[in-house]
Amino acid sequence: MKLKQILLLLVAMFVWTSCGNKIDHGGKTPLVGVGEDFLYQEDVEQMLASDRMIKDSAEFVKKYIEHWLEDILLYNQAKRNVASSKDIIRLIDNYKKSLLLNIYQERLVTQQLDKEILPGEIEAFYESNKSMFKMEEPMIKGLLLKVSKKAPKLDAVRRWCKSSDPEELEKLEKYTLTNAQAYEYFYDTWTSVSVIAPKVSLGEDELHRKVSEKKMVEFSDSASVYLINVTDYLPVGGFKPLDLAENEIKELLVNSRKAEFLQRVKRDIYDKALKSGDVIFYNNGQTSE
Repeated sequence: MKLKQILLLLVAMFVWTSCGNKIDHGGKTPLVGVGEDFLYQEDVEQMLASDRMIKDSAEFVKKYIEHWLEDILLYNQAKRNVASSKDIIRLIDNYKKSLLLNIYQERLVTQQLDKEILPGEIEAFYESNKSMFKMEEPMIKGLLLKVSKKAPKLDAVRRWCKSSDPEELEKLEKYTLTNAQAYEYFYDTWTSVSVIAPKVSLGEDELHRKVSEKKMVEFSDSASVYLINVTDYLPVGGFKPLDLAENEIKELLVNSRKAEFLQRVKRDIYDKALKSGDVIFYNNGQTSE
C-alpha cells in the first residue's frame, strides 16, 4: 500500500471514530489521537520531507505512529502514577529558575567579561605559558584551487596562485568564477591539513608530506588538477602562534575570572536592591529598619 493511501486510510479511520467530537485542529489533519493529544498528517509529512535517508516511507510512518502512541500512553500513565502535581510544579519552577540563571549569567560573561580581557593580557599569558600551546596537528595558510585538466590558461593560473601581487590575485579570483571546480582562499586563517585532505585526491599523510616540503604543491587525478599554495606551515610539536592560540587563551582567562565576576555582579544587584527598597527584612512580623 502506498504512503498516500495509508495516510488517507488513517485520516478516514480517525474521522469515523471521532464523529460527534467537535475539536478545533487549527486546519491540520489528525491521523491519530489520545485524549487531547493528536498526531497530524502535516507533521508526519514534514518529517518525511526533512529526512532524505528514509527508504521505505510507508514503514517509517507506521513505526513513527507506533512510537508516538507509546510515548503519549506512557506519559499519561506516568501522570496517573507519579508524585502530586504540586511536586511536579515545584520541580519545574526550580528547573526554570536554574535555566534562566545559567542563560543570564553566560550572557553577562559574554557581553561584559569578554570585554575586560585586554590584548596585552592575552600576549602576557601566551609568553608565560607557551608550552601549553603545542601543535597537535599540522596546519597551513594559503589557497586551494581545483580545476579540470582541460581548463584554459593553466600556466598562467600556476603563476597567479604563487603570486602575492594584488593584480594577479584579482585575475585568479575572476578566473575561478567560471573555471574552478573548487576554490578556497585561507591566507589569513590557519587551516588543518586534515580539513584540506578530504577535498583533494590525496590521503592526509601524503598531503602533509607535500605541504611540509614545498610552498607550491601540484598534483592531479584522472580528471582534475589541484594547486595548493602554502604561505605558512605549522608542524606537529611546534608552538602555536599567538593568533592561533588567542581564542583559547581568552577562554582560559574568562573562565578563571568567571566566578569572581559573577559574585561581583550578584553583590552589585543586591546592594542596589537594598538602596532602592526592593528588599524588605521582616522580624516578628515587623519591618526592620
